[in-house]
Amino acid sequence: MRPAKRAPGARRLRLERSGPWIAAVGLLAVLWLVVTAGFLFAPWWGVSLHLSALAGFTVFLARCAPTAPASTVWIPLYAVSAWAAVNALGVLAFGWRM
Repeated sequence: MRPAKRAPGARRLRLERSGPWIAAVGLLAVLWLVVTAGFLFAPWWGVSLHLSALAGFTVFLARCAPTAPASTVWIPLYAVSAWAAVNALGVLAFGWRM
């Protein structure tokens, strides 16, 4: 069976080159979520908890980029999951309110 042909003009994603950059932009979007959570409902120590988790994901991105650049596009998804988990813990256990 022959592989399917791509449409004319369609480009193939080269995640070995662009994966870390896509992940970096995704982490900037997560940083925006952290800052807005601080303005809306999280106390200062909650924002610092968010920022420390985000710093950990940034270090993880920096370490994974040279060895597995194509898989780094998933790191922002993990960061959003951690952001949601910290917010859920803050709302349920510590009473963060809007």
